[in-house]
Amino acid sequence: MSADESISLRATPVYAGVLACTLAVTLWALWQPFVLNGLTLALLGAALVLTGIPHGAVDHLVAARLFDTGGSWKGHVAFYGTYAALMAAYGAVWYVAPVAALALFFLLTMYHFGQADLAYWRAPRGLDVALYLSRGALLVGLPVAAHPALVDPIFAALAGLHPAQWALCTTYQTTTLVVLVAQHVVVLGFAAALNAPAGGWREGLNTAVLTALFVVVHPLVAFAVYFGLWHSLGHILELLRFFRTRQGPTTLRGFYQKAALYTLLSFVGLGVLYAVTQSFGLQHRMIALLFILISVLTLPHMLVVEGLYRTDPPPA
Repeated sequence: MSADESISLRATPVYAGVLACTLAVTLWALWQPFVLNGLTLALLGAALVLTGIPHGAVDHLVAARLFDTGGSWKGHVAFYGTYAALMAAYGAVWYVAPVAALALFFLLTMYHFGQADLAYWRAPRGLDVALYLSRGALLVGLPVAAHPALVDPIFAALAGLHPAQWALCTTYQTTTLVVLVAQHVVVLGFAAALNAPAGGWREGLNTAVLTALFVVVHPLVAFAVYFGLWHSLGHILELLRFFRTRQGPTTLRGFYQKAALYTLLSFVGLGVLYAVTQSFGLQHRMIALLFILISVLTLPHMLVVEGLYRTDPPPA
């Protein structure tokens, strides 16, 4: 295994650990669902604190190396101004057109999650987009279709939508779940036939494990597991490789030191959000507001990640 490959979610010890944790949570949900569901907020908070927030807290450092924005005050102004403007614009969309904002959030999330998972396949341009969206459709669609009653309050708070009333999630629920899985299996198979990387077999296993996670486990707990371990941890490991190729050895501790400032600021923001929702009796909207916050951060973060993978794709 090369040095690049050793800094990856696909490295055997890391991959085995993530799989084991995912399967353990899935089995726990089958054995003691009420106990696990009682830990929903704790698990979601842990995912955000340990890897979720830190994985996007060094975007300014990545951009400085990708786009040469860190050498002058003009570069800093350009980066932070663009980042803030994109967040503000998306926040405005949430205010005036929440249904459109939610649809955009799903589309961005599908692409972003799929890219993070499958960029190492290095599929041809065009097919790569289809591959990413296919994986994203699986990840986003399964929890909604499998647990419409549980996600209904979140959708209602976000955009006044009610998945519990959608025929695709009730009358045709089984068909919807099968189609979501089948479409990804087909796209994976087509991409593999053209250009499957070494070890590409693992994506079949990943599809089965993630399907079980999102179908069996409470959607917020499943999101915490996927977002914290598969997505955010995987991205942190890719960033370690990225920084090592540009500035020499970088440890995991060094990464968290780089991420400390913006991670701390994010914690302060979350604390303010929690205090406001508690003060005004809006506790039921806390999760919805959290997802809106994640969404407005996703758009500029996604653009930085796009530049990262175009410039320095992960090893196949």
